[in-house]
Order: sequence, then structure tokens, then C-alpha cells
Amino acid sequence: MNSIRQHVIVGAGTAGISAVEALRKAPSDDSITLISAESDAPYSPTVLPHLLAGRIDERQVALRSADFFDRARCRLMLGRTVTGLDAERRTVSLDDGSRVSFDRLLLAVGSEPLMPKIENPDRVECLSFTRIGDLRTLRTRLKRGSRVAILGAGLIGMELADALAHLPLGIRVLVVEQEKQVLPRTFNETLADEVLELFQNKGVAFALGRRAAALEKTRDGIAVTLSDASAHVVDLVVACVGVRPRIGFLAGSGVAVGRGILADRRMATNLAGIYAAGDAAEGFSADGAAGCHPVLPTAAAQGRVAGANMADRPAGHEGWLPANFFNFFGKVAVSVGDASAGPERESLKRSNGAGHAELFFEGERLVGANFLGVPTDPGSLSMLIKKRVAVKEHRELLLNRPLEASRWLAARAQRGERVK
Repeated sequence: MNSIRQHVIVGAGTAGISAVEALRKAPSDDSITLISAESDAPYSPTVLPHLLAGRIDERQVALRSADFFDRARCRLMLGRTVTGLDAERRTVSLDDGSRVSFDRLLLAVGSEPLMPKIENPDRVECLSFTRIGDLRTLRTRLKRGSRVAILGAGLIGMELADALAHLPLGIRVLVVEQEKQVLPRTFNETLADEVLELFQNKGVAFALGRRAAALEKTRDGIAVTLSDASAHVVDLVVACVGVRPRIGFLAGSGVAVGRGILADRRMATNLAGIYAAGDAAEGFSADGAAGCHPVLPTAAAQGRVAGANMADRPAGHEGWLPANFFNFFGKVAVSVGDASAGPERESLKRSNGAGHAELFFEGERLVGANFLGVPTDPGSLSMLIKKRVAVKEHRELLLNRPLEASRWLAARAQRGERVK
């Protein structure tokens, strides 16, 4: 008869919740403890822009219903930060000095915001926008006509700018980005320029190709001096320059780390019985490259794989694929795969007043796609890319009717039918 094991999951985001569900698919009396540093019921940070814009309220953000943890026989510990890991004694330390024992451990600790290196002698506060506490702080500071500088035009910065522009407060937004385009790690220049125009038409201002060099308190607010020596006076500064895995507490634990927590396709670390998933995990992409991929679908998939293996049901993660889905001012922007030009690649484009579509091929295979204002299915496109399906024969159909064509081709490929 198998003994009862203690499963401990650190982090109550998408990866942690997915692991709980995977663990409970196995009929056992094993215990599960889920530890969250936040005092709020588990939620996804992807809801923050929608909360700020007023599209939803806080009653709608929980990842699971109130009775989920009782039904899953899962002990939920909120507002408790894990400060250390003793792999030999199989315990994690909490911020109150207590310890929690484990037989199997999942590190789904997420990420933390990066702060820009900037001259700041007056210690001007730089807000962040990655947790619900950040949202509440920002709400208390915003006034009618507030001037807000957002440092960074990546996903978080652009979604924050979109949310602020939706508020009926006449907020003036300036987005500062050191690269020469918005969403530089997501879209190519063509699509990025179209997104930029969307925002500019809504009154959002941009300073591209420049970085914030200094902050200074003035009589009129906060002076943000840029690298070209220009200055802009604002009331609030929000840093959205990126995130990094929250792994500082693992120092001296023996867990192997690189940029994140190194994990194989089972989401297992170098130490027996210890797994990693979500933003903090440095796993494998679909083509075998190692890296962190802090997006919700990857967190969910890695959490399911980790939970299955913790329950002795062997599973492997097929690898993440770059995929981004945004809705800016009602216009959907999608990027899937490696949508960049190259000597070995052929690209096809279609643009009109309604939207933009671009496909990238290597030989017969689709390797990347960008869309703006065009209905599509990122999941089907991702499947075609990951499975290396030869679809070039249908390139015109994919370009002109990507939603229907990608679903049709993906369904045929799943059935094992030739798509030619």
C-alpha cells in the first residue's frame, strides 16, 4: 500500500492551480498545500488592465471558484512568503520562521518586476503593474487629468497605456521605449507601426528610441529626463521594463538555476522530487531551445505536466512556442511563432483598411504569423508550427481566411491526414 505523500506548491497562479488539478486526477489521499505570497484569492495578472479600465471588477478575477480548494482537498496558505528551501530536510521556510515539510515540491513562484537603472537622487517612486496590489496603489494615485509616464512599450506597458486611455479621467499618457518601435520583442516593425498608430489616435504619446535617464522632483511634478536630454513633467511614473523569475530565495538550496529554475521536459529540476513551472521555470521551447516563457498558456501546460509527474503519471511538456494575443482598443493583435524575416524565409503579406496579415515560411512549413484586426485562431496556428505541418500549398487560403484555414488544416493534421 502506498504511503500518503505531502505535495507542496509554492505559487498560486495559473501554473500552481493547474498542478493541483493534475494531482487530483490521480486517486490518492496525498495532501496538497498551496502557498501564496499574496493575500488575495488566486488570480491571473492578465486581468489587471481589464480591472483598471473598469471592464470587470475584482469579484470576477479569481482563477477558480471559492469552493475549489475544499473540493480539491487542498490547503491554501495566503499571504505567506517562502524565504528558503532545505532540499535535504525536505522543508521550505516561511517569512514567519515556520517550516512546511514536503515529499514532492513544485516551484511555481512566478516573476517580479524589473526596475530601470536610472538617476534618481530624489528617490521618486516608480510604481509597477504586475500584481493586484500595484493596481490598487495606482488607482489611489490617479486623479482627473493625471500625467503618467510609462517606462517600457512591451506587453505590460502597452496594456497599461490602453487601460489608462479608456478611463474617463482625461489622463495624459507618455510611453517611453528605448527601442525604435513598440512591442519590440513581439511584433515586426510593420505591425508595430500599425499598433502605434492605434494608440496615437487615442491620444497616447510616445518617446521611441530613447530611455528614461533621470527622475527629479519639481514644483510641478516629476521631471523625467530622457537620453536625448529632453524632459517631460508628469505626476506618476510606472516602470514596465520587464520581469525576471522570482528565484532569489533559492540561493544555497542546490536547485540549479540559470535565468530561471532549470527544468527538463517533465518540469523536473536537478533535485529529485522538486519541480518548476510557470514564469520562474527555464524549460524548453518547441524547437529545443532553453528559456523562460512567462505567458499564461505555457504556465498552464507546464503546471499540468509537473502535477502529473508529481502524481507518478509520466508526462512531458512539448515545449513552448512564442505566441501573443492582445486586444488594443477593440482591435485584436496576434503574433505566433518566429515572425521575423530571414534569408531562408519567404513572407506573404496582406494589408487593407480593416487589418494586416503576414505569414512566414521555411520551405513547406509555416514558422510564424502576425495579424492585426483579422480573425484568427492562435491555437491552431501554433499546432501547425509545432507539428511542422507542410501547409505552404494553402498559403493563400491561410493568408485570406486564417481563422477557418488554420482550424481546417490543424484538424486534418490531428487526424493524420495529409494536408496537401
